[in-house]
Amino acid sequence: MRYVLFPGRHHLVTRFQVASLRRLLAQHPGAEVVWAITSADHGGTRRNPIPGSRRLGLVEAVAEHEGLASLTYLVVNRRPKPDFAHYVVEEIRTQTGGRVAMTPENTVVACSTPAVIADYEALGFPIDTVELGLDEARPWDVVEAIVAAGPGWADDAWVTERLHPVARRHYLRYGLAETIQQIHADPLVDTDDGDITVTRDYASYRAAFEDNAWRKVGEFADAVRPGRIVDVGCATGQTIKLLSERPELFESDFYGVEVARQLYEICLQRTAGGEFGDANVFFHQRNIMQSRLFEPDSVDTVITMALTHEIESYLGREALLEFCSRVHTMLRPGGVWINYDVVGPDDGDEVVLARLTTADGADGPIDGPIAGLSSRARFERFAHDFRREEGDGITYDTVVVDGEEHVRLTRSALYEFLAKKDYVESWYSEAHERFCFFSPGEWTGLLERNGFVCTTRTRPIRNPWLIEHRFAPAARVLRLTDEGPVPDPWSWTNVLLVAEKPLG
Repeated sequence: MRYVLFPGRHHLVTRFQVASLRRLLAQHPGAEVVWAITSADHGGTRRNPIPGSRRLGLVEAVAEHEGLASLTYLVVNRRPKPDFAHYVVEEIRTQTGGRVAMTPENTVVACSTPAVIADYEALGFPIDTVELGLDEARPWDVVEAIVAAGPGWADDAWVTERLHPVARRHYLRYGLAETIQQIHADPLVDTDDGDITVTRDYASYRAAFEDNAWRKVGEFADAVRPGRIVDVGCATGQTIKLLSERPELFESDFYGVEVARQLYEICLQRTAGGEFGDANVFFHQRNIMQSRLFEPDSVDTVITMALTHEIESYLGREALLEFCSRVHTMLRPGGVWINYDVVGPDDGDEVVLARLTTADGADGPIDGPIAGLSSRARFERFAHDFRREEGDGITYDTVVVDGEEHVRLTRSALYEFLAKKDYVESWYSEAHERFCFFSPGEWTGLLERNGFVCTTRTRPIRNPWLIEHRFAPAARVLRLTDEGPVPDPWSWTNVLLVAEKPLG
């Protein structure tokens, strides 16, 4: 045997793994360990908390310390497929220009995961099962123990007995345990792969965000203070790209903070592709509510686009209030918070009547496909799905006005529907999110109570395209008065908040 193939994510190395590799190398003199570090392009998620580059350093440090003849290769993530074992072998062969060509005749696979073992056995590779069937902890068992141990992990006897001492030093040197613990404690990321929600269509989300970013940035770019500029919830980095092209901001440092892995990876790809030119741009995959990236009084501009409604929707009102406080703390005196987001209507609790058309689609069952439904049928589906899991959805009834059925509900509930009814690809994601929790005036009042001063640039925005193409064709809205129902003017669709931290 020339090779001992050791595939895995390798977030840490245990003492038992090293002993097993020593045994295999002794059985096969002259062989080398091939560490295939899988999911190497993922990091900052519950499944892959440590980036591949840092895992590579850990593995090589252990191998060097132990004198293990080793080769290490980073293998990017793939969705689960039956041919993953073949993919790993071919990827390493390709990376080495054919120099490391592993076959069942020259390679034994060291692996303790039954599904992975089956893949390699199907290709004819002999297997050493390492911890499988033995009373030995696997690496992920130790990772979970580190999460459970909290700040005292380094002194936990169970962890120390199993974690290789070089891996322990690596964890201490680079704060890896704290990184893993922080990610696992993050309430915003609810999937193993670092997504805010499993139902979001990121391709559609990216297209919509980038298509609209130039218009939104144009509305507030002149309010950005040069210096240290932080875009929280930066998505694909498009806002930063547009701002970095403005001459008055050429000397600024731009920081993008994004929690969703798929969006963060787009930012890194754009950086590698040179899309930000020679601007000073730095991206972090973090939930800023779980970490303090910036010292108090150290930031000149904080930008949030389509973020505050997600904090309200997924983390709740207390978290939103805490976020406002954190932004205030981060800003230097004279610094500015620019918040562009969806917004609720004025007098959102007032009851209105909506005549929803049935002419733009079909009726359908409550659990059938959404695309193709009429606005009226789609409303029934929305009323069923909106905030259903959270238990704070919308209520309504129907009344007849001038011989036509109208839905009777609050103005806020109506605009929750109108703002979301066309997001068919990400319907279930949108159904979790609340847009109409504050009116523009309520936002201004909140910020001023939290120490900000809203500038004259602060204003509600009514998007004429949305009203003409999405709202008006779907609904006729009436307001109830003493004289009877009268047409209700269309509400705001967004708000631009430009709030300063006072100098004094």
